[in-house]
Amino acid sequence: MKLDDRKKKILSSVIEDYIVSAEPVGSKTLVDKYHLKYSSATIRNDMKLLEEEGYLEQPHVSAGRIPSTKGYRYYVDNLMKEKNLSMLDINYIDNTITGYGDTEKLLEQAADVVSKILLRPTVLTLKSADLLEHIKIVKISEKLLLVVIMSQNGTVKDCIAKLTDTIPDDKLDELSEVLNKNLLGTPLENLHIALNKVIENELKKFSTILGDISESIRYGLSKETKTLNANVESILDLPEFSDIEKAKNFVNILSTKEIIDSTIDKIKEEKLGIVIGSESKEILLKDYTIVSLNIGEENKPVGKISVIGPKRMDYSKTIATLKYINNKFKNLLPTESKDRREKNE
Repeated sequence: MKLDDRKKKILSSVIEDYIVSAEPVGSKTLVDKYHLKYSSATIRNDMKLLEEEGYLEQPHVSAGRIPSTKGYRYYVDNLMKEKNLSMLDINYIDNTITGYGDTEKLLEQAADVVSKILLRPTVLTLKSADLLEHIKIVKISEKLLLVVIMSQNGTVKDCIAKLTDTIPDDKLDELSEVLNKNLLGTPLENLHIALNKVIENELKKFSTILGDISESIRYGLSKETKTLNANVESILDLPEFSDIEKAKNFVNILSTKEIIDSTIDKIKEEKLGIVIGSESKEILLKDYTIVSLNIGEENKPVGKISVIGPKRMDYSKTIATLKYINNKFKNLLPTESKDRREKNE
C-alpha cells in the first residue's frame, strides 16, 4: 500500500506522540492534541489500515497503536524532520569539547557528551586504518622506555617497553631517527610487523631492544577499539524498563557488548547508519535501535559514535546531535593534524 498524505500525517503523529509519551496512541489523542483535519472515524480507519500493512501495532485489544519496526523505518526515511539543537545543548558541546588533547581523547569526550545529552548509552569505535605520523622514544629508566606513537589522524598512543638489555642515552635519538625514516605512513595495525622488518634490514645491533619495543607496540595497539559509555542509570528510568526482566536483559547486552559490536561492525561503511529492531537480525536487539555516525572527513573518518536505546528513540534529536558533533570535529581535526605535522618536520 502506498501511503497518501493523510496516512503519512497520521503515522508521523502517532510516532512522534509515542516517542514522547511512551503510551499507545488513539484517534482521540490525534484529534485533540494534533488538531488533524480529519474525523475520528477516518483516523481510526486509517490507523487500522496502517496496522494491517505493518506500520503500526496494537499491544492490547482496547489500546491505541504503537509504531512497528517498519513504521519507524518509514518515518526515519521519509517523514522525519531534523531538529535544531537547543542553545543549551550547543553551549554544553562547545564548552566541553574545546579542541585540547589528542584525537582519541577528544572522541572519548564527544561520546560521553552525546551520552549525557541524549541520556542513552554510546559506543565509540576508533578507526584502526590510521597511519603513523611520528614515533618518539623516551627513556624512563635503564630498562624501561616510553614509546609515543602519533598518527596522521592526530591520535596519540603510548606504551611502555620493558627491556631485556640497556641502551645508551646517545643511541636513543639515532634509534628514533631511523624508525621515523622507515615507518612513516605505516598503518598502525601493521606497525609491529613493519618494525620487525626494519630490525632485520637496518638495526640488527638493536634487535633485542627493538624486539621488546615491537612487542609492547603490538600489545598496546591490539587493545579493544570500542569504548562504551553506559549511562545505565538514565536508561533504566525509561518506561520500557519498568519490567525488571527487560532491564536486566538490556544491562546484560551492554555488559557483554559482543552483539552490539557485531551490529555496529556490519554498518561500518555507512556514514550514517540506523539499525532498527529486527533489522539487526539479532533476536536480543529486536526492541532496540542503534544510530551510528562516522566522525571526521567523509573520506577519512577518525572514528564512529553509536547511540543505543529502545526503538522509541528521538531519532531527530539523536541524528542532529551526532551531526553537530561531527561538524565540530571537522573544524578541529584538520588544524590539529596540520600543527602536529609541522611540529614534527
